[in-house]
Amino acid sequence: MKKIAFSLCMILAAALAFGAETLTMATEATFPPYEFLRGQEIAGIDVEICRAVAQRLGRQFRAENMDFDSVIPAVISGKADLAAAGITITEDRKKNVDFSVPYVTTGIVVIYRKSDPFKDASQLKGKKIGVQSGTTSDAYVLEQLKQEPERYKTSAEACAALMSGRCAFVIADIDPAKNCVKGEDSLALSDFLSSESYAVAVAKGRADLLAAVNETIAAVKADGRLEKWVADYTAESDKLKATATDASAAEVKPSWLSSAWQSFRDDFYLCFQKPSGDGTPRGMYLVRGLLVTIQVALAAIVLGLLIGFLVAVVRASHDKYGYFPFLNFVSKVYLTIVRGTPMVVQLLITYYIILRTVDSKVLIAILAFGINSGAYQAEIIRAGITSIDPGQMEAARALGLGYWRAMLKIILPQAVRNVLPALGNEFIVLMKDTSIVGYIALIDLAKGGDIIRSQTYSVYLPYLTVAAIYLVLVMTFTWLLGKLERHLRNTGADVVHNDS
Repeated sequence: MKKIAFSLCMILAAALAFGAETLTMATEATFPPYEFLRGQEIAGIDVEICRAVAQRLGRQFRAENMDFDSVIPAVISGKADLAAAGITITEDRKKNVDFSVPYVTTGIVVIYRKSDPFKDASQLKGKKIGVQSGTTSDAYVLEQLKQEPERYKTSAEACAALMSGRCAFVIADIDPAKNCVKGEDSLALSDFLSSESYAVAVAKGRADLLAAVNETIAAVKADGRLEKWVADYTAESDKLKATATDASAAEVKPSWLSSAWQSFRDDFYLCFQKPSGDGTPRGMYLVRGLLVTIQVALAAIVLGLLIGFLVAVVRASHDKYGYFPFLNFVSKVYLTIVRGTPMVVQLLITYYIILRTVDSKVLIAILAFGINSGAYQAEIIRAGITSIDPGQMEAARALGLGYWRAMLKIILPQAVRNVLPALGNEFIVLMKDTSIVGYIALIDLAKGGDIIRSQTYSVYLPYLTVAAIYLVLVMTFTWLLGKLERHLRNTGADVVHNDS
């Protein structure tokens, strides 16, 4: 009887653990009405479909916001269970993931300036065509027009390029295209270039999950929930654009200076007001993003310093005295790999491959940037160590100091003082490089500006504000570094050189 009771308890515990498991959806929340940010919450038609799937499976639901061309890799790598971001079924994508039954049929259109009307597809040949990277619009330009498109992160950015004259046309899905031209009297839409269907993507071999998604889509179509979601979220996403158009309808001032001030004031209001239906000002994306940027940058600097000191001491010790041959070999391999590959690639490898089971994106970013920066700091510090007269180490050893104590007490302090400006420059570069953490769905300062731009369709002020904040950060750090240099110069002993 006890064994039976124990077995029942184990089964119940396993069932509860499974029930508490989280179903993760990968999406790009800049595609209203299918997915967009409502404060810190991701909302939209796709979100409701995936939440209904989680409810059918009795699991918790979580949506992750990332770049569009990262959503399918997130499913393939196991970082997410589902991908839904207005994803069109294509043969290339079907080779890597399985798709559900379509839940909506739509198409792609051309966005054009009314001053340069679009008549047929023959006008697109040889022109600069803006698209959102990784979408079917991207594939259309490559396969049908046989040319390279001008790729942007979002359709809104492509439209901004169109309005500034950087491209001749933009090709986009009908829904984001409608949002882009709404309130823009200079832009218009063409008829459909081609039709396509949206579906939910799951990893290969997840037949049970795919069946649950298909059953959910059939159920929400049958009971009218899908139709209601389309109506409700289309109306809500229209309000995001309507806020922007209200500002543009303001009275034109008599002078160009007054008009420019009015435009700035309207954009500032849009970027920092509370969106309709949400109590959080949009500017909070920048505040929260700034905290993430500072957190990642400072922690990565400390980690990079630790790695850099260790690698520099190993390399310098081997070069001068032949110590640590194996560690020197490992250090060389580390330096070669890290300095020979782009930072963004290292970040993606860390996220999707090395730390694929780690949920904390902040921790992943800190480790990736710390390891990368450590390689550059190591070579800077090694240069500082080699600049110190070898006689100082010999004198320290003659006085009875061990190698490591002499290195820590005598050599390294002088070496750091010699290379402090170079180290400071590396810290500044690291701080700015953290702007790519949006690739792993982490909302930092740069990503916060992207989110505001996607909601307000105002390009200039969000990006200029982000740039200004980075500039203030760099200037503050430079000022603190200058204070430290003056302190070391005024209070510390000069570096000793053997002039004999």
